[in-house]
Amino acid sequence: MGFSFFERFAGFGRFTRICLGAALAVSPLSAQASRPKTAPAGPPLQTTAATVSQFEDGPGLEGSQKLVVGESGFFRFSVVNFKTADTGKVQLTGRVQVFDSRGTPIAPVDEVPIATKLSEEDKDWRPRFHSQFQLPAIAPPGTYKVHYEVTDEQSHQKASGDTNFAVDGRDVAASDTLTVRHIDFYRSADDEMPLKVAAYRPGEMVWVRFDITGYKYGDQNAMDVSYDVTVTDAAGKQLFAQENAAVEKSQAFYPQPWVPGSFSLTLQQDTAKATYSVAITAHDAMGKQNVTEKADFRVE
Repeated sequence: MGFSFFERFAGFGRFTRICLGAALAVSPLSAQASRPKTAPAGPPLQTTAATVSQFEDGPGLEGSQKLVVGESGFFRFSVVNFKTADTGKVQLTGRVQVFDSRGTPIAPVDEVPIATKLSEEDKDWRPRFHSQFQLPAIAPPGTYKVHYEVTDEQSHQKASGDTNFAVDGRDVAASDTLTVRHIDFYRSADDEMPLKVAAYRPGEMVWVRFDITGYKYGDQNAMDVSYDVTVTDAAGKQLFAQENAAVEKSQAFYPQPWVPGSFSLTLQQDTAKATYSVAITAHDAMGKQNVTEKADFRVE
């Protein structure tokens, strides 16, 4: 069992007034003559060719292509109109961060510096930034966003952009309070689809899966979730009970949005043909919450 988890002048007569007027007459000319000449500004720093791919330097995702939760992804973008010093020096800093479909960053900002010296033969060279990211194994599907930016450390210009990509995976609706969702019954541990009718025969194994969400987080997204399991017959008599059937304690940059749970029960050959109820009581130690949800199955 377990969880997969920012001079005025005073003025003394006419002579003073005439001198003051003369001063005012020549001041604009003096200021204009002393204003330094500035070189015309060049085109602004820009990013280009932002691409998300399934492998490094691979083709970008197109159409219905998606990454899958738990997979690695690759991102790259180029920069134009950067400053090249008289010595050929180029110094840029790129930053990349990926956000899930709920707007939560999946990892810290990836900072990628580029510092090099170009020769005359490199005049057509364009810097390209590369970043690799790991999608969490437990994360919602949908449209993910890559926010990227670059700073020219010599000209102090900045440029930024966003690009989206699709992620596939199962989803568990968020909740403001502790909730047990999707209590489903399966024929075997490997089945992907739950039984439409939760019915078993004596001697068979009952496989149960569910999800816990709505728990609270501690420092650095710490979580402490556990659950108990009980089975009762139609009359409410308790046939099986296990406290703390599984406990999930973890801490990570990405706040895990739900905890999947599973367990199995073995029916005895002499199990009476009737309806039975499974109760799952979830505990959230961080948020001091408890909740119980039930689901029925039959033995035929």
